[in-house]
Amino acid sequence: MSIQTAPSADDFGDHYYVADWTEPPQTGPLTHLPCNVDRQLARWLYDEATIEIDIDGPPASISRCSQLLFNYNFATNDGVLLGDNLAGRLPVHLRFPTPMRSVGAAVSAIGPVGRDYLAQCALRLDDGQWWAVQPVQARLSRKRGSAPFMGGTAAAGRTIVEAWFDVVDPLNQVDFLRVAINGLCFVPDGEA
Repeated sequence: MSIQTAPSADDFGDHYYVADWTEPPQTGPLTHLPCNVDRQLARWLYDEATIEIDIDGPPASISRCSQLLFNYNFATNDGVLLGDNLAGRLPVHLRFPTPMRSVGAAVSAIGPVGRDYLAQCALRLDDGQWWAVQPVQARLSRKRGSAPFMGGTAAAGRTIVEAWFDVVDPLNQVDFLRVAINGLCFVPDGEA
């Protein structure tokens, strides 16, 4: 297998970075939330890596986990990247011009509180292969920090160049309006 599943960012080791969606490195903290992801916010330029949010797919926006904004199962004040959940499209789709060794985030959604969902993630390696991370069942709630972490580490000398995150209803009865991830945890290739 070319992806080692990571059920926690701790599986990435002692040294990983976190992209806080409310603090773009090129502009500083966002003061008006929620806000739409436009061309300026689509490319995150860190010293260590570059992350691109696909804005050619479903509309994406940035918010924060709080009672007044995204009030679901991330930790209070977590930055949140949301993508519209449109049929046949990747709601949260990221590209990594700087190849990554490890990538992951907690996954949630906007929908009926108390409804179960399957968090999904797939990672594309530099050889073009997509690897699905084992889906995790969770319950949409307002309990802080209860969203499952989805991610993985590339094996066999490979790197991760793309990722997508999604949620589905295991009973196929509810369409979740938007898919959300909190801060993206990542380890660029070549970092210990």
